[in-house]
Amino acid sequence: MAKRISDLKTANKSGNTSREYVLLSNIDSNSSTKLSLNDIFPTLQSGKATGTVATGVAGTTVQDIFVGGGVGSSIANADKSVLIFKGINVEDPNGALKIRTDVSNSDSNKKNIVIQLSQSSIDLSVASNTTSKFLSATGGSNVLTLSNTSHYTGNLPVTNGGTGASTLADGGILVGGGTGAIEVIPSFAAGSLLVGAGSGTNPVELTAGTNNYVLIADSSAPTGLKWGKPVVNTFSASANVNLNGNKIIMGTGFIGGSTTTTQGLRFSTSSDYVYIGNSTPFFTTSLNVEGGITVGTSSGTTGQTITQKACTAGATPDFTIAAANSNADLSGGNLVLSGGAGQSNGDGGNVVLQGGTEAGSGTAGNVLVKTGGVTAVTVDENQDVTLSAKLIVQDDEGITVKGTTTANQTTSLSNPVTLNSVAGIITLHATAVAAAAEYAFTLNNTNITNKSVILLTMESAAASTESDGATLIANVGGVPITGSCQIRITNPGSATSSAAARVHFLIINTAL
Repeated sequence: MAKRISDLKTANKSGNTSREYVLLSNIDSNSSTKLSLNDIFPTLQSGKATGTVATGVAGTTVQDIFVGGGVGSSIANADKSVLIFKGINVEDPNGALKIRTDVSNSDSNKKNIVIQLSQSSIDLSVASNTTSKFLSATGGSNVLTLSNTSHYTGNLPVTNGGTGASTLADGGILVGGGTGAIEVIPSFAAGSLLVGAGSGTNPVELTAGTNNYVLIADSSAPTGLKWGKPVVNTFSASANVNLNGNKIIMGTGFIGGSTTTTQGLRFSTSSDYVYIGNSTPFFTTSLNVEGGITVGTSSGTTGQTITQKACTAGATPDFTIAAANSNADLSGGNLVLSGGAGQSNGDGGNVVLQGGTEAGSGTAGNVLVKTGGVTAVTVDENQDVTLSAKLIVQDDEGITVKGTTTANQTTSLSNPVTLNSVAGIITLHATAVAAAAEYAFTLNNTNITNKSVILLTMESAAASTESDGATLIANVGGVPITGSCQIRITNPGSATSSAAARVHFLIINTAL
């Protein structure tokens, strides 16, 4: 008995069985057939040839989509009702296009296919432009305008941003040619320079010049430059001039502080001797000075010295200051050593001749005065003076012995006296000397040797006070010994002397 549709039981795909069918009627043959419900709702399965259904990893492999007829089908692709989908394969899985399956969090059996395109990862170098023309010469957002053709072949001209040349010479220099192709100047020889030759003209090669020549600006030269010897003009230096170890070769010129060309400092071109002066240079020694030399400062606080370089090997040489020799049958020049002149009430300066100072047990140097190369006077380290010839005293000048000392004799005329000087005065004891009487006393003096010549004079009382006939004389008694001598006082007269008498002595030592 027929039932209403609302009274029928609801069936679903997963709950049907192989015993449930759908009735089919053919109106032409008035016959009926049936279809299994399982054939009307087939199960969708993976399209893989092998393996099982799995969730794919985003964008790295070919992904699973719902396909049929693969693993799990009883007969692959045999029934027309089976739905079959092919997989989508990406040639560059790591490129711009990525395909993945996303699994639902609520139902792991539900999966969605997601196709993702990353524009920033598109690599046009591996793409074909035959159809897409992503760089277009005739339109679009990325127009490529080369003016001549949409895809240029051959040399790109200068007007389109190219060089207009197919090759460029190795080592050459590129030169613009207006709208024409870029020109190439061949490579230059070593040391050559690229020099401009004027407006609209290609630069030219200026080859290397002669050794030690310099580059000089010269408007008369074709290029405005030439090689030549350096020309040094006067200039005012506002800072130090550093030659970096190089020389200044003056030739026959002067170094001066004014524009005068014949005075100043000049060097010999053959020996490098130096001349300072304002006349014709002469180069007889290393340094030649025409005129005076002044050293020192005006402050007077520092002494000045001209010193010969210390000798570190061999015999120490002499340091000679010589006046001019005569080359014209005339007398030689005088050598004058002069102390400085004083001013107002000031003293004049001394001339000091000093022998060298000894070292250790050595002997101090002597001061020698020579004439004609022969020593005339020697002053040794003890300040003793030796004359090689006579001592001549000019008229009216006499001899003055400085350092004369005096002593008074005490007690009696026989009492010894000590007086250590080469000349001295002894005031005798106030004893009257009778006629024909004599006294003797010892003079102790460190200057006396057994070779001393002792000169004695007697100073008696004035004639107005002395007794008539009284005369005192003094002489050396016996041979002197080192350190002393005997002095005898005698009255050869006929009367007694007064008490006022003095003895003068002068000691002259001899070297026999």
